[in-house]
Amino acid sequence: MASVVAEAFLSAFVEVLLEKIISTEFVNYFRSKKLDVSLLEKLKLTLLSLQAVLNDAEEKQITNPSVKQWLDNLRDVIFEADDLLDKINTEALRSKVNKVRNMNILSSSFKQSYGLINFDIQRLFERLEQFARKGHLLGLKEGASCGVWNGTPTSSVVDESAIYGRDGDRKKLKEFLLRTSDDGDKIGVISIVGMGGVGKTTLAKLLYNDPEVKEKFDLKGWAYISKDFDIVRVTKTLLESVTFKTIDTDNLNTMHSEFVASKRTDTSDLNTLQVQLQQSLCHKIFLLVLDDMWDGSYVDWNNLKDIFNAGKMGSKIIITTRDERVALFTHTFLPIHYLTPLQSDECWSLLSKHAFGASNYKLRSNLQVVGKEIAKKCDGLPLAAVALGGLLRTKLSRDDWNDVLR
Repeated sequence: MASVVAEAFLSAFVEVLLEKIISTEFVNYFRSKKLDVSLLEKLKLTLLSLQAVLNDAEEKQITNPSVKQWLDNLRDVIFEADDLLDKINTEALRSKVNKVRNMNILSSSFKQSYGLINFDIQRLFERLEQFARKGHLLGLKEGASCGVWNGTPTSSVVDESAIYGRDGDRKKLKEFLLRTSDDGDKIGVISIVGMGGVGKTTLAKLLYNDPEVKEKFDLKGWAYISKDFDIVRVTKTLLESVTFKTIDTDNLNTMHSEFVASKRTDTSDLNTLQVQLQQSLCHKIFLLVLDDMWDGSYVDWNNLKDIFNAGKMGSKIIITTRDERVALFTHTFLPIHYLTPLQSDECWSLLSKHAFGASNYKLRSNLQVVGKEIAKKCDGLPLAAVALGGLLRTKLSRDDWNDVLR
């Protein structure tokens, strides 16, 4: 049991590390301080390769003590890496704030070790590389995700009873959704920005399914974007969502293959889809969600925006993204919403909900103390809390839970 939880815990933490090193603030900080940005790319690739073998390692460690030791040691290094990146990330955010204030201040605690950042990252990279090589020698097999990090497709379905800590965010954004622009913008865009696993999609689902929101809009549509912004696929998905009709998949697959191969679209086919979508939105107050949008080009966004302008005043678009740049180039009169991690007590509520189900966790007082310590290690990420809660659901002894903290 401990190994299963450890593997899920490691996977969640690797996801956290990846989010930190690709963040705009982190990369810009490295560039502004003339640090070695290439180290971040090396670190990202190594983390991806390690993440890809965790499932295989979890299975093999049961019969192979060497693999079990590999997992235990890797967990220690991942925690150390999280601490290091936390320190750098904090300084990166501080640097961004000071830049806005026209200040050039480096925290006294960080000044002493500032010159060691490259060294520390290089050392971390080398240690993780050693684990990757050792994993190869142990015969660990990579999953299909190696080198690919596009996320998991989403839908608009939500269970509100399993959501904690987002009442304030929901209330604020709901007010924006129900507001009509008085600044000249016909269509309002609400961007929800945050790291992976922090709950952007869940918050969008809450808003999308809110009774007052449903009553406000004539049409609603949901499209999962992912890392590759394919305008043909996005247009088709939105059209199917707002019309409840399935578009000819064979024709779309042909169009998609041609798009991927040539990075161009058949203008006439794309035009047909866009005209149909525009006609569906025409003279309607609509709500569209573009979930998990990465670095789609401004040109593609502009092409979509031209279609959206067919809607009536008061129409809204919700965009969830990890990249602040996406929020900036899609920005309208509505403010960008930065989604922060949950508090540890909220993570505990979520973790216990999934660990204990309908039963009252207060009846298991022997697990509360260790459970709250586990929740703290989730770094405020609902995704990590849900994953761990699900794995702990059938193992409710104190020893099992204590193993997670070792």
